[in-house]
Amino acid sequence: MTADPHPRDESSQPAVPASTATVCPLCGVTVQPNELRCPSCNMTLAGVGGRPGPFSRRVLWWWAAALVVIYLVAVAVVALIPA
Repeated sequence: MTADPHPRDESSQPAVPASTATVCPLCGVTVQPNELRCPSCNMTLAGVGGRPGPFSRRVLWWWAAALVVIYLVAVAVVALIPA
């Protein structure tokens, strides 16, 4: 057997009922519901275990609109250059 590359001291973490604890999808360590990153591998836990995702639907629509505007401005600039 190989040794665990990320030794964990389970006694230092408070006991959490299984219904509220979640597991990191990358390394499998049990994480607390209020943690934003895994304490072992530092993976962001946004969108995992009931946590809010990094972007709301409104923000994604604003990004899409901004990209369309930038595209239209670029097309207009190219169209206005004399051949």
